[in-house]
Amino acid sequence: MSCPARLYPLRKPKNHKLPIPRWRLALPRDTTHVYTAYIGVQKHSNDQATTQAQKEATSAIQAWLKGHHGPSAFESFTVIDGSDVEETSIWASYWLEESKYKLSIEKLSLPSIYSSLPKAGRALIGIWREAFTTEVPRLETNYSGLDYLPGLARLPGTSFPEHEFSAYWGAARDRIPSSAYDLFAQSADTVPRTTVPRGIGQYLTGTNTENIAHIRSGQFWENCGQEEADAYDRKLEPTLRSGLEYLWENSPETGALGLRYLRNHDIDSPEARPRKETCGAGFFTSLETLETWAKSHRSHLAIYRGAMAHFKAFGDRRKMRTWHEVSVLRGGDAKFEYLNCVPKTGVIRGIPLTVEDIEM
Repeated sequence: MSCPARLYPLRKPKNHKLPIPRWRLALPRDTTHVYTAYIGVQKHSNDQATTQAQKEATSAIQAWLKGHHGPSAFESFTVIDGSDVEETSIWASYWLEESKYKLSIEKLSLPSIYSSLPKAGRALIGIWREAFTTEVPRLETNYSGLDYLPGLARLPGTSFPEHEFSAYWGAARDRIPSSAYDLFAQSADTVPRTTVPRGIGQYLTGTNTENIAHIRSGQFWENCGQEEADAYDRKLEPTLRSGLEYLWENSPETGALGLRYLRNHDIDSPEARPRKETCGAGFFTSLETLETWAKSHRSHLAIYRGAMAHFKAFGDRRKMRTWHEVSVLRGGDAKFEYLNCVPKTGVIRGIPLTVEDIEM
């Protein structure tokens, strides 16, 4: 049986040739969905009681991650900047099977964790979760190398074929299979918040509108020689940070929601040397708002030009790896939970949430 003809043409220019090889994620046969959850523990004070409560919340989450009902793959981070409290501990978790995902999410109850913390410290602790389901035809990935593959790539049974849909504007959309038949228009229900809940002393829950997009985009320079690592630290990283700052500081105009700049970090070994790996992760009101920033705003154009200059400078000696994963979600396929979190956390300022007061 042949596939139906595309309704919407590819954006790929005629005779386009990749300047740099690229690979994509291929999931096991018959996989229809993937499942993702970001979980965070934020601390609002550095006093001893709060620090102890944070440790207990972190221990509960780590026990869940490594237990029988934990995810198929996970990574840990601390917040550098963005829509959260600096130094918040975060975990990104991934599943292939719906039944395991649902059971796993059910086993990690944020209210139960919070209520189990010592009263002396929990009033200054926030816990949150942003979980979502992605239909595989609404997913795209892109990797600059095969020697380091994070995120969804850590799921079992994955493979990584080479592809040609990269290095032109619109390539990300072309890599999404459903873009052949769907423009992923922003929902008419996406409207700016008129009031923002205080977050502290509250349990906030909610879901997403149709076609909200999520991106995690990372860079790994652990294997770089000193010259290349210095080039990243001195040239590329400041440009990247500037672009992310523009997005979260101008959220109503850019469509960015809950965007965080994260450093990969082994939370089990807090004294370890900081890893040479970071990522930006968050939501956009639509794929189009993400594309508009990428193709037209000077902050992203500077990132793009810097990345191409880096490739030309180091050529085959280049050890820095970049990658990303983008999901376009159906309405209601995300669940947001924020328990005693500051109001700049995640999507609190951008998405209507149900408010419930909690005992602190």
